[in-house]
Amino acid sequence: MATSNTETPPTYNENLPVLYDETFRGIWGSDFGVASMGNRANLIGYLEHYAPTTDGSFAICIAGGKGVVISKALYESIPEEHRPPLDTSHTQPVAFTFGGSQTAIGSTIIPVILKNADTGKLFKIKIYALVLENLLMGMFIGQGSAGTASQEWSREGVAHFFNFGHEDIRVKGC
Repeated sequence: MATSNTETPPTYNENLPVLYDETFRGIWGSDFGVASMGNRANLIGYLEHYAPTTDGSFAICIAGGKGVVISKALYESIPEEHRPPLDTSHTQPVAFTFGGSQTAIGSTIIPVILKNADTGKLFKIKIYALVLENLLMGMFIGQGSAGTASQEWSREGVAHFFNFGHEDIRVKGC
């Protein structure tokens, strides 16, 4: 959107409703894994704060596996003054089903903005994620993690359903 690196970074409305927050949920598991062959994005998320040279959007892959992992590049794209703290004591391995693993450089609680496909309204979730040095996309969410419930395929594409304990919320994929 903006062209100058000296401009104040844009932001989404910080007063968006937070429908899910893992800040105090004790998500610190030991068996994080990515089970996606192609790392194909099937959802677009938005950062609350982002560099003025971008629109704040990033690719998300929801697939098999467990937990949430984000790329170091996505984490560092959040302006430093708004970047959530990185807990470097959480340096556990993340297995990739189709070979190999990476050791996380830390963990964080990252705010993600999504759009309700039925109402058109934006909402925020705050999810626990391990940060990986060399993840091929912005974020990977293992099916069943971060409130993900199911997927629905149609001629219009994929829709993801999130359940945060009170109702399913449909988010249109890409």
